[in-house]
Amino acid sequence: MRHLAYILTAVLAWGTAPGARAADWQSLPASAYKMKDMTASLPLPAAPAAEKGRRLVCIDPGHPNSYSNGLTQINGTNETRINWQVALKLEQTLKEKGFDVVITKNAELQSVENKERALICNRSGATLAVHLHCETTPGSGYALYYPDREGTFNYNNDPDIGYKGPTPPVIAGSRLLAQAVQTGMRAKLAGLLNDLGIKGDSHTQVGANQGALTFSIFSQIPTLTIEMAVLTNKHDAAFIKSPEGQQKMAQAIASGIQLSAR
Repeated sequence: MRHLAYILTAVLAWGTAPGARAADWQSLPASAYKMKDMTASLPLPAAPAAEKGRRLVCIDPGHPNSYSNGLTQINGTNETRINWQVALKLEQTLKEKGFDVVITKNAELQSVENKERALICNRSGATLAVHLHCETTPGSGYALYYPDREGTFNYNNDPDIGYKGPTPPVIAGSRLLAQAVQTGMRAKLAGLLNDLGIKGDSHTQVGANQGALTFSIFSQIPTLTIEMAVLTNKHDAAFIKSPEGQQKMAQAIASGIQLSAR
């Protein structure tokens, strides 16, 4: 199924009018909208069969979902594209380090709601979850967010509205995960990207409203959101959209995950 992502990207690019952006649905010919619908209907990922002695990590490449499609063009790229590309490199890097991996979607443009992303990670049997995102706020660098308090889900009249989480053990485990990943990222990215520190979910717009990010509320395992770079910053964008920068980011995150497993 993973190969479908590349097929979809190639077809979209081939069908786009000259000068149009493949990531901008309003610029695509009518025939391409069928491709968008196709990605939305893809089956959600199943967890790989766990190998004895190997820990399973859940990687969540953020967007698209009903909250945001992440397709706005910024400095020659978009968040959904970057999240997906780094996720694939992180998957490979973690496997080389002895981990098993499940990813929360099967294609770059597949839409998965944030609640469902958390449930996929929970059901997979993963021991931790990392959610990959990019910022568009002022500044430059990467930041890590973990659930620092219980939140209450409050979104679009969802059947689970009012659901509370995560539990204190998940909050404590998420804080330790954040500290380990920060250590790994800081060592690998020194001189390349600024370390903007570890922050609580409550410092985000959604977290300020709900108490925690949606995938944190529903998570039953330690969970961490990584804002890998600030796309509105030209230096950050140039770094994270290059294959070399993406590989360095994947190696940095994997190094931190490896530290958390000790």
